[in-house]
Amino acid sequence: MGNRFLELVREYRRRPASKSDQTVWEFIAEKDPHIFSHHPPVEAFRDHVWEFRGLYLCKGCVMTFAGMAAGAVFQVLTGWLGRFGITEAAFIFVLLLAPTLVAHAFNLPRPIKHVSRFLLGVLIVSAIFMLFITDSWAVRFIIVCTYFAVKIPMERLRVRRNRSP
Repeated sequence: MGNRFLELVREYRRRPASKSDQTVWEFIAEKDPHIFSHHPPVEAFRDHVWEFRGLYLCKGCVMTFAGMAAGAVFQVLTGWLGRFGITEAAFIFVLLLAPTLVAHAFNLPRPIKHVSRFLLGVLIVSAIFMLFITDSWAVRFIIVCTYFAVKIPMERLRVRRNRSP
């Protein structure tokens, strides 16, 4: 998406005078409405995206980012990670990760996947905070390894599902 987005912004800057009143949002919606959705623009994936003002947004990514925002705000306001020991934090992290693994392993209904992706977002931002809060290199190592151990198979599953609806 990065290069596509930058190219669209460059193209927007070079747009003809007849389109000078067009906003960036409108321009992108006209030129590449699926730029914020990594799903193919086919009917089989219509339930994977939300259409908002001409742009298609991946539901899973929106929910994950919303969870990340909520998790960051919650951490900043409460400092909850500093109040728990490593064992308790690990247990909470497992509880935050489990719904995503279960929802995708059993292909549960989309609303359940939305909740699981929100919790995944909370987990991601909490793990990032934990990398800086903890003094334990073992905890840092476990967080990074868990990220890759989950991310790689989930990404492969997503790619496989996107190829064959």
